[in-house]
Amino acid sequence: MKNIICAYNISEEIETNLIKLNVNPIKLRGIDKFGEVHPFYPFHPLSYHPDMFCFRLEENKWIFYDGVGADSISALEKTGVKIDFTSAPKSCEYPFDVGLNAAMFGDYLICNVKYTNEKIIEYAKQKNKQIIDVNQGYTKCSVCIVDDNSIITSDESIYKKAKQNNINVLLIDKGHINLDGYNYGFIGGCSGLINQKDKNKLAFTGDITLHPNYTDIKNFCDDRGVEIISLSTKKLYDYGSLLCI
Repeated sequence: MKNIICAYNISEEIETNLIKLNVNPIKLRGIDKFGEVHPFYPFHPLSYHPDMFCFRLEENKWIFYDGVGADSISALEKTGVKIDFTSAPKSCEYPFDVGLNAAMFGDYLICNVKYTNEKIIEYAKQKNKQIIDVNQGYTKCSVCIVDDNSIITSDESIYKKAKQNNINVLLIDKGHINLDGYNYGFIGGCSGLINQKDKNKLAFTGDITLHPNYTDIKNFCDDRGVEIISLSTKKLYDYGSLLCI
C-alpha cells in the first residue's frame, strides 16, 4: 500500500476514497503557532498544510521544520522515511514562511530562490537540477505536477518561466478552489500525484469536474497518460497538497 502525507483535517470522504485507491493517508497536524492566528479561526489557515512544513528530496528522504509533533514524526518513521530537520522560520509572514514550499519534479526545481530553504537549493545543485527562480513564493501551492516535464498552474509568472524552460504547462483560471481565511486556494494545494504500477493518477481533494477548466485539465492529463480522480463530491479545497511517499 502506498503512503501519502496529507493534512489532518481532510474530510472522511477524501480519506475513504484514498484508502479505496490502496493509499494509506498519514494525517499530519503541522506546526503549532505557525504564523499569526486568523481573527476568524483558532489556528493559522496554513499551519496544517504539509507543503508548508515539509519537503520531499527523494522518495524516502524528507526535510521537516522543527516543531512538528512527535506523533507525526513517529508515524512517518514507521514507513521508512528518513527525516532531516531544519529550523522553522522566525517570521511566518509571507514571504518568510515559504522556505519549504518549492516544486521539484523531473530535472527541475521551481521556487523563489531568495526565500527557499538552503538545503533544498544545495540538493538541487548536487543533483544538477535546473533551478527556475520565480516571484511567487507559494510555488508548490501554485504548481500541480502532472509528470516529470508537465505542470498545471494559475500563476502567469510561473507559466511564462515554465514555457521558457521547455516545460509542458497548462495555464488555468485563478480561483474556484476554497481555502479558509483566503479569497481562494491553489491547484497544487488541492492535488497530488499517486504513482501506481498500472497508471499514474492525479488525485484532487474535491470534484475536479466543477472547475471551469476541467476539460482542458482532463485533456492535458490524458495526453500524458495520467488519470485524474476526484476524491470528493464537494468543491475543490486547498489542504496543502497530497505528498506521496
